[in-house]
Amino acid sequence: MKNSINKVIVTIAANICTKMALSTSASACSISTFQPEEPKCLRK
Repeated sequence: MKNSINKVIVTIAANICTKMALSTSASACSISTFQPEEPKCLRK
């Protein structure tokens, strides 16, 4: 009984963490507020 409850809790926590990580990475890619200046050696 204890093993099955722990397995369900771990599965739910892993799903929540995965969804949070995916949403954070997707939002970081869509917001382009920081545009670093291109170095002179790469402009050619």
